[in-house]
Amino acid sequence: MGLPPLSAGPAEMLHSGIREISNIAIATPGTVRLDVGQPDFRTPDHIGEAAKRAIDEGWTFYTHTQGLLSLRERIAAKIGRVNGYSVSPSQIACAVGGVGALAAALAATLAPGDEVLLPDPGWPNYRMMPPWLGARAVFYPLEAAAGFLPDMERLQALVTPRTRVLLINSPANPTGAVFPRNVMEALADFAVRHDLWLVSDECYDQVVLDGEHVAPASFLRDGRVISIYTFSKTYAMTGWRLGYAVGSEAAIDSITKVLESNTSGPNTIAQKAAEAALDGPQDCVAEMVAAYRHRRDLTVDLLAEAEMLVSVPHGAFYCMADVSAAGMNSRDLALWLVRERGLSIAPGTAFGEVAAGEVRISLASSDVDLREGVARLAEAVRIKAGR
Repeated sequence: MGLPPLSAGPAEMLHSGIREISNIAIATPGTVRLDVGQPDFRTPDHIGEAAKRAIDEGWTFYTHTQGLLSLRERIAAKIGRVNGYSVSPSQIACAVGGVGALAAALAATLAPGDEVLLPDPGWPNYRMMPPWLGARAVFYPLEAAAGFLPDMERLQALVTPRTRVLLINSPANPTGAVFPRNVMEALADFAVRHDLWLVSDECYDQVVLDGEHVAPASFLRDGRVISIYTFSKTYAMTGWRLGYAVGSEAAIDSITKVLESNTSGPNTIAQKAAEAALDGPQDCVAEMVAAYRHRRDLTVDLLAEAEMLVSVPHGAFYCMADVSAAGMNSRDLALWLVRERGLSIAPGTAFGEVAAGEVRISLASSDVDLREGVARLAEAVRIKAGR
């Protein structure tokens, strides 16, 4: 007698195309790692010390589902100071990473049969969420020729009576695009005209290399914006698993119910560490951003010299490289690179169809690794192209 069937959504969806490559790299010592989407810096010492104190002081029990009030008060102050709008602690829900906050936001806004507009290229986890919600992902293209910015006419053509959510990501993973104010205003107007929830993934809000990050909630205040943030990227706290959603009290109440059902609340010790991150010196953030900017400039020069540069990223810590001359699918190229050339890199296919001829380079790597990695990549493309 066989087992009952698994739920079709999770059973049929693909694993992350980034993890496929990185899992091979983890098992292959000596691989140059340009695939990892996390800071290569240690969590600042004052944050780690706060976590140690939290253990000593007995902060080892459940907290409010939305997170410690003392943390949410600090987050509200950060939103005003950094993102340019005012919220109360009741409009904030902390979660297990930015991904936990994002998943809860989509669960709170999508019903079975609904459609969500997602960016292509976009973070692979976006496309993994709709199937287990019974929703349908519809992808809007972000073309390199347009600076990886959305084309409003093409976006308009994708709207149907079932469209419920527009998800945007700026600064963007994998492209490094930072949407300027006029684009953000156009997207906000689009959401209003079509009566959509606007879920804004702003996990790289403080990793801006050029220009400024514009939070849509700073000017669209009718309650339809749900903003997603994280401590992971800003403070090099990926393993601490703490992010948060910000929205109207009604939206946050629904998000909190989702979080209550699947985690009961975030890690208490990580929350106390996050308080220290917000209270403590912020020069650590500026130093990391300066390092990413230096690495961006280095990588752009290397790729331009190799005639593989797609565009100059203005935020996050990624750079796209054109590998179309290799004449093969970027996933196949990435698998060959990690197995035969000791280079781990994220294939463009992991992020959608638009970037199928590209790969993503993580700038969260040393100068030495970036130089060596780009050299191996350029050589591989020449070999495959028969040059």
